[in-house]
Amino acid sequence: MLPRSRPPRAALGTLFGTLLGAVGLIAALPLSAQEPSPVDSAAVRQVDVGEQWFRSVCLECHAQNLSDPDFRLKWGGRSAYDLFDQIRTTMPESDPGSLTPETYTAVIAYLMKRNGMPVAPAVLAADSAALAAVKLTFPPSTR
Repeated sequence: MLPRSRPPRAALGTLFGTLLGAVGLIAALPLSAQEPSPVDSAAVRQVDVGEQWFRSVCLECHAQNLSDPDFRLKWGGRSAYDLFDQIRTTMPESDPGSLTPETYTAVIAYLMKRNGMPVAPAVLAADSAALAAVKLTFPPSTR
């Protein structure tokens, strides 16, 4: 039987350092894929801005019907871009398309929250591809 050889002390130090580095990397990873993402304060501000615009421009005509089961049934499963395009091309009724894309997107962020969706972890981009990737998934109606 051959005697066991021990690695040199320098090799042990390198191995120990590598292990510590790996532990540090693992500790930096998220604990779980199911952990909710933190909400960006800019996303919260976007919802607040959307609410302000909704109250000043939309509320006169849409006091009731944008957070009811009919709205969720019509828009549920569709993309945020579908809603963006509908609102941008038809609202406000007196001057469709007159708001900035960012304002329309803020109103959509507010409508999503108003209909039970959580605030997004980041600001909704006023970009057709980004909005098309966001699906409107509302919780079941309580009615």
